[in-house]
Amino acid sequence: MILGVCSWFDEKTAGQTIKTLKDIGYTYLEGGISGYYQKDGYFNAVLKALDQNKIRIEVGQHPFPGEYDPSGKQSEEALAKVRDYLYNLIKYTSDLNLSVLVMGAGGARTLPSPDKYGNVMDQMADICKYAISPVLDEFGIILALEGLRKDETNMMNRTDESVEIAKRANVPNIKVMADLYHVIGEGEDLADFANYKGYIRHSHIGKPQPRVMPSEGDGYDYKPFFEALRSANFNGRMSVEAGPSCDDYNESLRRAFEVLQPLL
Repeated sequence: MILGVCSWFDEKTAGQTIKTLKDIGYTYLEGGISGYYQKDGYFNAVLKALDQNKIRIEVGQHPFPGEYDPSGKQSEEALAKVRDYLYNLIKYTSDLNLSVLVMGAGGARTLPSPDKYGNVMDQMADICKYAISPVLDEFGIILALEGLRKDETNMMNRTDESVEIAKRANVPNIKVMADLYHVIGEGEDLADFANYKGYIRHSHIGKPQPRVMPSEGDGYDYKPFFEALRSANFNGRMSVEAGPSCDDYNESLRRAFEVLQPLL
């Protein structure tokens, strides 16, 4: 596995922040790509800093598209709207050369009523297969569906649900990510990860409660999560995504790296 970090920086701090992350030892960055859309000055400043430090934003984040009817059937108009917007976004940010796009955001996938569960699963699979997959395929990007805790959405809360959507979509570039914070929050059994072989393509990590960056002596055992990911044949990117564990954000990142690097 390789270790990266979810990070955000403004135009003025991009250079120093990216240099700090690279100096610590992180091998890639992850960030929200919509923040760069049609912002030439900011985007160019980030690209320059990435180039200077020989590091990439290999993983992008973007909300699950809201232009679909979760309780009905997808119209071609809705699918086309998603395709057009996503194509323009990915094309604009193509200089990042993303490898993975994470889709979270709970609001767009809210289950309207319990009896609609099966239909909503189908609609999410359809939007992945017919709108998202064709665009990402053109750019060689894998989609990683993110499960979120019930306090963020009432749909697709567990890793097995994300896997089920990927199975229903049944296309090579629709996969899944596992986030320790959400996995533990939903009470998932890590032994189940052995059933997800071939589906988990990205991961997030942080101490689950409170959600802060790992640090030596923080009382949490991270090894079982790594073992669970390996049982799913996962050997990809893991991004630190959590708040600082001390007053110094950079020091928190260093502490996290020191704890997690030996477990990779």
